[in-house]
Amino acid sequence: MELRVLRYFLTIVETGSVTKAAEVVRIAQPSLSRQLRGLERTLGMTLFDRGGKQMVLTAAGRRFLPLARDLVARADAAEAAVGALAAGRAMRITVAAPPTTITDVIAPFLATWGPEDPLVTVQAESPAHAYQALARGADVAISSAPPRSRFAGLPVARLPLWAYVRADHAWADRDRVTIRELAAQPLTVLTPAHRTRRILDNAVQDADASYDILLECDTPHVVQAMAASGHGVAVVSDDPRFDLHPLLILDNSGEPLQIHLHAAWDADHYALHSVEAFAAGLSRFCVERYGPQVAARL
Repeated sequence: MELRVLRYFLTIVETGSVTKAAEVVRIAQPSLSRQLRGLERTLGMTLFDRGGKQMVLTAAGRRFLPLARDLVARADAAEAAVGALAAGRAMRITVAAPPTTITDVIAPFLATWGPEDPLVTVQAESPAHAYQALARGADVAISSAPPRSRFAGLPVARLPLWAYVRADHAWADRDRVTIRELAAQPLTVLTPAHRTRRILDNAVQDADASYDILLECDTPHVVQAMAASGHGVAVVSDDPRFDLHPLLILDNSGEPLQIHLHAAWDADHYALHSVEAFAAGLSRFCVERYGPQVAARL
């Protein structure tokens, strides 16, 4: 199985036509058709339904598609790394992370880099799916969910959960609030799909309390926006927005509620030193930005 033919297969998928794909890859249409049939013989399966006007993937073709993409992506990454090393250029690192982590942590971290550092591409993923991006070509994944044991990685930081109130709120002159005090307020919160929400719910349960949800959102920025407009107290782990005032949330034992960030990568990554350095640098940056209390416990 040749990578060149896999690239032809992916181009046919993208264009939906052998004729259009032949134009894109600049080979004759009959030659492309022969190579596609050769790929199908090698695999022992039919990849496309040829009955209509467009080339439509069969069930087997749909199963093969992510494998082909992964093989081509890994080959491209290896070629890029070898070329960068040979030419003395900075290599490119692809980082998968949740949108909030990208905005509040990764982007400010990258702003401290210089031209001699690697180029970085960032792709937004939900915390639940961030590690799956490693199989699709990402070099490093950042998530609040602990990584699976088959990945290498390290803890990045322990970031606090915040209760956000307006400047005219009775708590605006305080820097912390207990979980029982917070539970007595109408809250604007994230959906249970978010680890921040689950940490809050567990803390409320441990305190043998309950709370009223004024509004439930899937987007942290909207949670803060609603609190800024006078709709309850916002509970998120994001940096402050809309001139809201942050308060640490103390659990039933007096400890601040925290969400843990983890970094993970393939243990046999071809640029292991670079991805390890990225994760370690991100961890140090979190301590510099938020203080020593967020340092990860190794």
